[in-house]
Amino acid sequence: MPTTSVQECKRQWDAVGWCVIEDVLSAAEVSAAAEALPHLFPTASEFADDVDPDRNAAFRRDGAPQYQFPFDSAALNQCAVGEAMLDLAATLLETNDVRLYQAMAVAKYANASPEHEQLLHVDYANHTLVVPRADVGFQHLETFVYLTDVTPETAATRFVSRELTGDIPIERTYLHLHDYADLYAAEECAVGPAGSVLVYRPDTFHRGVQMTKDRAARFMLAVAFKPALTDWIGYHALPARAEDMSWHRFMRHATARQLNALGFPQPGDRYWTPETLAGVAARYPSLDMTPWQSR
Repeated sequence: MPTTSVQECKRQWDAVGWCVIEDVLSAAEVSAAAEALPHLFPTASEFADDVDPDRNAAFRRDGAPQYQFPFDSAALNQCAVGEAMLDLAATLLETNDVRLYQAMAVAKYANASPEHEQLLHVDYANHTLVVPRADVGFQHLETFVYLTDVTPETAATRFVSRELTGDIPIERTYLHLHDYADLYAAEECAVGPAGSVLVYRPDTFHRGVQMTKDRAARFMLAVAFKPALTDWIGYHALPARAEDMSWHRFMRHATARQLNALGFPQPGDRYWTPETLAGVAARYPSLDMTPWQSR
């Protein structure tokens, strides 16, 4: 069941491997993000009515567009790395020195083709070069930030408690129905209203399912965090985006805490010299360099 308590969410994340926590985003933040979504994706009605067949086509095949952080929308950026998300990551990972390593906007539509249901699987195979380690300093955190209400009919992700999967060999990352019918029968739906955040561990079995509600759409951000100094964990390389205008727009309002979460050297780091301070200030003239210059 969803919760509004970060402490209860932490308990569930530790014990069963996942939790939905409500009200992480305010109504105003959800509304601002919703205004940005039509610039990225067709609306539910536009898709259902096939208003723009060329635009819809990309979402009717495997590999539908997934737009990466930083977004052109400041509201979407805030949903990914705002104070609430950084606080949540710090609590669950039990460290204030967190790094964002994945952030992308995704959409799913009813009656899209191909429609398929995933096998139960764990995500660590494409998030880490090794295998998950559960103690503090080594865990990593995956989240779905709900920008629309998510129900069983709008393809809420199905999860199986880690309390039921402890005997599965670590190298088995996908589970076939005929071998693990009991686990498929034990699935739970990660439902929650817009503004909720689904958190889960990369060693928790889960799967995506078809959307059964007609003319519906589901929009969310997939955002993942890790502790600092875990080079074996990763997904998106942010320096590859650093020449994009969306990155420069993000830098206009970025805080030192947000930038540290993206791997930017924090104030006081030995990277900073008079030359690098001047160079970064020249590269990002809209960035307030006070936190770095005052150390």
